[in-house]
Formats: sequence, C-alpha cells, structure tokens
Amino acid sequence: MSFLVHIENIEDSRQDINKSYNLVDMLFLIMSAVLSGAQGWKDIKLFGDAKLSWLRQFRPFEYGIPTRQSIGRIIIGVSADALMNSFAQWINTQREISGQEHIAFDGKTVRGSEHNRHVDALHLMNAMVVESGLTLYQSESQDKKVKSKRCAQCLVLYRSKEP
Repeated sequence: MSFLVHIENIEDSRQDINKSYNLVDMLFLIMSAVLSGAQGWKDIKLFGDAKLSWLRQFRPFEYGIPTRQSIGRIIIGVSADALMNSFAQWINTQREISGQEHIAFDGKTVRGSEHNRHVDALHLMNAMVVESGLTLYQSESQDKKVKSKRCAQCLVLYRSKEP
C-alpha cells in the first residue's frame, strides 16, 4: 500500500481560500525533495520545478509548484503528530505485508552532553525494526526515567501484529 494513501487522511487545516494547492500534492513534493537531498524551501521549490513531470506521474499537481514561501506556509500548518501517525500506519502496513514484527527499543544518553552545567544531558529514545535496521522513531526525553513512557508511546504507534 502506498504511503500516499495514508497521508490522504491528514487534516488540511487551511482556510478554503488558501487551498489552491492540494495538501497531499505538497506533502508528496516535500518528502520527495527531502529524500532527494533538498535542505530548505528553496531547494524544494527547485526540485519541484525540475521534476514536475515526474511528480505528475503520481499526483495531479493541478496548479504546478507553489513559491518557496507558500511551501513553508503549507507545511507549517500540518500537524507533526498527524504526519507521524500516517507514517506509523504505513510502517505497520509494510510490516504486516512482509511479516516483520520485531521492533527494538533503545535509550541512550549522549556522552559529553552533561558537561555543561547549564544544559542537561541529552537522552534519546529509538525504535528500530531489527530485520532491516530501519529507524522508525527517535525522540529526546528530559531524563532516563521517561524511557518506559516513551517505549509505551512507541508501542501504541507500532502495535504488534495480532496472531
């Protein structure tokens, strides 16, 4: 199942007057550009202009590629949680298709991050598919004690396949 099917469920919070560019088209553009090495709105705009015929093989892009400022305004309105949930649903679908169920959870404290007395140590929580090595989720936490809470949140996102 295509990732595009999952991002179609993301709510478009823009006012109707500001919906000239389809949200799924814009998310597809942004993800394609970033995966191709784009590092900012200008790069995404340049990618879109150069690859518009390729992008139209998957989505209509009825009004073409917006300005870099418009791309920025569109993505700012997208809920990070909604995007993450769409990604999690897609990952779960891929895991079910391929039979990959084993996800490893790992917490790390970044060495040297606590030496500055004014800055707390950086604690990271990762979720990874063991078979492929694909990192599904990475989040920072305030301290090591939050590790089990982060694991529980990850388990909800990446539920195990029912027998």
